[in-house]
Amino acid sequence: MKLKTLILSGLTCLSLGACTSAPVIPQLQAGVLQEVQNLEVYPDTTHNSAKLTKFIDKCVIEFRGQLKAGRSIEQWAFKGNTLISAGSATFAQDGTSTAHNFDLHDATVQKNFLTLRDHFHKDALAQCN
Repeated sequence: MKLKTLILSGLTCLSLGACTSAPVIPQLQAGVLQEVQNLEVYPDTTHNSAKLTKFIDKCVIEFRGQLKAGRSIEQWAFKGNTLISAGSATFAQDGTSTAHNFDLHDATVQKNFLTLRDHFHKDALAQCN
């Protein structure tokens, strides 16, 4: 009986020790900082929204809007004032879709990024440095 109690106590201590010493897995996403809706953008979209999300190493603006021909989603990844990556996907009403990456060095792309970024509050953007 003592051996059984000793083994049970030992296994309990091992299992408690394993649970309390498990490594902490870092969160990849810190969370949504702000969401804005009904933006005036080009090309014209309806029912649009943009969400600013903070990740550990960057922030991402996800823009969603309804075009006449379908639905569009854009993602703009940046840190501070530097655009890291950007692209879009368009889903047509006929079921087809297209996607492409934006040229980060193009002046129009940079202007569009800054215009979209300016829709968010300065306090939210300050967390993206």
